[in-house]
Amino acid sequence: MTNPETNSPTAVDTAPITANSAAAYHTEQRYEQLLEFIEAAFPSHKVRVESLPGDASFRRYHRVYLEGKANDESASSDSKDQALDPSYIVMDAPPQLESIESFVRIDNLMAPKINVPTLLAQDVEQGFLVLQDFGSIEFAHLIAEAKVKQDSGRIDELYRWAIDCLLRLQTLDIEQAKNNFDVPDYDAVTLKREMELFTEWFLPYIDQELTSETQTIWQDFTGALIEKLLQHPAVVVHRDYHSRNLMQDQYHSTELGVIDFQDALIGSYTYDLVSLVRDAYVDWSESQVEAWIEYYWQQSKQVHAATVGTLTEFTSQVNLMGIQRHLKVLGIFIRLAERDGKARYLADIPKVWQDLMIEMKWLSQHGDTQTQAFIEPALQWLQHQIEPKFKQKFA
Repeated sequence: MTNPETNSPTAVDTAPITANSAAAYHTEQRYEQLLEFIEAAFPSHKVRVESLPGDASFRRYHRVYLEGKANDESASSDSKDQALDPSYIVMDAPPQLESIESFVRIDNLMAPKINVPTLLAQDVEQGFLVLQDFGSIEFAHLIAEAKVKQDSGRIDELYRWAIDCLLRLQTLDIEQAKNNFDVPDYDAVTLKREMELFTEWFLPYIDQELTSETQTIWQDFTGALIEKLLQHPAVVVHRDYHSRNLMQDQYHSTELGVIDFQDALIGSYTYDLVSLVRDAYVDWSESQVEAWIEYYWQQSKQVHAATVGTLTEFTSQVNLMGIQRHLKVLGIFIRLAERDGKARYLADIPKVWQDLMIEMKWLSQHGDTQTQAFIEPALQWLQHQIEPKFKQKFA
């Protein structure tokens, strides 16, 4: 239930809030306020509250079980009360750390197109939300089960399900998203700032510094990459569309449940596809990844008039976007470990590095002349200077 890409509180970044210091905001008094909020949301029911494990954000989550009527008088509740699900999720986001306003706003934007959690009650000022409970079975669990059974047909069915859901999301009108829901652009400043996480966090972690020569290579490379990315067709981007943020909806099983969308932007139509098929937490063969990329491309031509005409062109766009994402995620995962004390993300870094190198090598061989010109110097730098240090650190 988090977006490790951003993992940024609303507090000023000069005094970052760590996992330990964030605990100071989740006080006993706040928990009592949370219980009062829950009781007000379900006045006719007895409730049982179960706290859930934490994630990469500063939010906390609880599952609320409705266990019968609060008293005999409420036995004749109205139809709305009778329509309640057996359980709900409560989000607790202290406003000093992050606002739930964007979650509410983007939920309302996406709800007409995809299955995002229905909001039952909210207190934006205190940072409390009651939302639909999709359950505990992630898309990651479904594909892991299919992997164990070696059911390639089921795996392909699941990914096509997720891609079809993504394409519905991408039919949202971007002008309405901007004007009515304040969704910002994935602009050059944002793309650049995100990639700088690689030089700010990842390179120091592996004891590598930029020289004046490699600084020039880096600047030329990221500048040319951004120029390419800004030419892609624009859609509403979920921004973390992967196996842990997609759910099997336990009470409404025909639709894929989608969570953790609060950092949505207007950006490349390839971004969420990269997040899905080059997931940091799941490894697939290149032939399988290529098949899903082709499936999206074929379906996308029916949705996006600006979809490029050849699969090679589209794969080039996907890999260019993937480079930006994976440079950023390498920095984010180190930051989660170093700043926020969440070392478990270090185990996922080799997969992210692998994806980055696959994308770089593919473009050095199959990209157009302009792309090869800025990819090749950066690939040589990564292979000859960065990769040896990476392998030493993550051996």
